[in-house]
Parts: sequence; structure tokens; C-alpha cells
Amino acid sequence: MVAYQLGYRKVQDGLEGGYPDIRNQMLEIKVQDSPTIDLGRYSPQFEEQINNNFTTRTIRYLIALTNCVNGAIDALIICPGEELGKYFTYVAEKSFKCQKSIPMSFFEQYKGDVVFNP
Repeated sequence: MVAYQLGYRKVQDGLEGGYPDIRNQMLEIKVQDSPTIDLGRYSPQFEEQINNNFTTRTIRYLIALTNCVNGAIDALIICPGEELGKYFTYVAEKSFKCQKSIPMSFFEQYKGDVVFNP
């Protein structure tokens, strides 16, 4: 769905899978219906060089927080890896998971709106 909204009409194997998920957008996508978000192989908690221009802290993360009952997207967060720790708490140094720390009431006040740095 994210790839389609970015203009990719046909998602190919190369667009999903590795890190980041959409490489030419330097965008890592996480869809979660639980309070714990699995960051996968890399975490912006530890800066690692991904290519000549990007690190785990400069890659952007799009996190879709979904309703575990019906799968609907309740909220979307997009931020560079270096900002992720401001909104989420890292759980462990080796498992690369982070915990939601933004209460859903925050998103409810902006429901239906698109906002930037509210």
C-alpha cells in the first residue's frame, strides 16, 4: 500500500525485502498491531553505514500502527532513524525492538487530519 501511494504501480521483488524496504526512497516500513515494533536486522539506536550517503540514523522509518482487531491503520509515523528514539523506547540492545511511547489519545485529536510536527 505504501509503495503504491508513492507511485509504484507494480511492486517488484527488489522493492521489498532488504533494508531499507524501498531503497531508492531510503524508507523502511514497519506495520505493527502490537506495542512492540520489531526493527529487524538494523536499529537506528546503533549507527551503521548502509551505503555512501546513508546510515541507520538517516534512513527514514514509516511506522503504521494498526488495530489488532480489524487491521485498520490507526496512525502513521514517519521520521528519520535519528529521531525514532524520541518517540519510541528501545527495549534491548541486541533484539532491535522498540516500544510505542506515544499514547493513542495523541493521534485521536488529529484523526482525519494530516499534520507536520504538531
